[in-house]
Amino acid sequence: MPDARNLLGWLLVGVVGAVGAGAAILGVSQAPGSATLSQAITNTLRAPNYEEVFTESMPEGSETGYLTYQAPDRLGGYIESAGRRTYVYIVGDTQYQSVTVGRGASTAHLVFYRQHSLEPVSAVDPVQYYLRFEHLARRFSARGTTYTVTITRSGQTGILGYQVSGQYIGRVVIEAPQQASSVVVTISQVGTAPPTGLPPGARVVGAVPALPGTTTSPS
Repeated sequence: MPDARNLLGWLLVGVVGAVGAGAAILGVSQAPGSATLSQAITNTLRAPNYEEVFTESMPEGSETGYLTYQAPDRLGGYIESAGRRTYVYIVGDTQYQSVTVGRGASTAHLVFYRQHSLEPVSAVDPVQYYLRFEHLARRFSARGTTYTVTITRSGQTGILGYQVSGQYIGRVVIEAPQQASSVVVTISQVGTAPPTGLPPGARVVGAVPALPGTTTSPS
């Protein structure tokens, strides 16, 4: 599952310190027909399903994930990097991870390894993970339906932004320009996304093989 938490951990410490630092106060004003930021976040977190595309860009490289969330505990899709894809699905407390295949490889006979998921879907899903940050910074600059807060900490600058699309959040952007790092999450088909599950013909073979010197969670 995606994890840019080194970047976000640095950024969020700054967000906590940015409260009251002079950004425009986010009040009750909003674009016609659009929810307020807080309402849009609440609506999105309560949605029965949605699709999401996330892109993490770091100096070491980038990866893009295409996922579908289905409440309360299903998340699945694939993560692509350097022309290779890894399919990942979480159903309840079980995670299924495929062998990594080429971008154009058929999914009809994918092999999946099964393991216990150490975290609930709500903690792994990028949308839910990043939307929880809003409560750490109550002061945003508002421009139309885009809300941002700029954080400066120890000479480093970070930007946290949310874009409201109607009654939901349509986009989350987290940037650390001086670290050449960013996370962008685009949310669509809220309430109308298709069900998610292992591809037809998938074969589950057991626990993820352990690397030398490591152990795996029980299947």
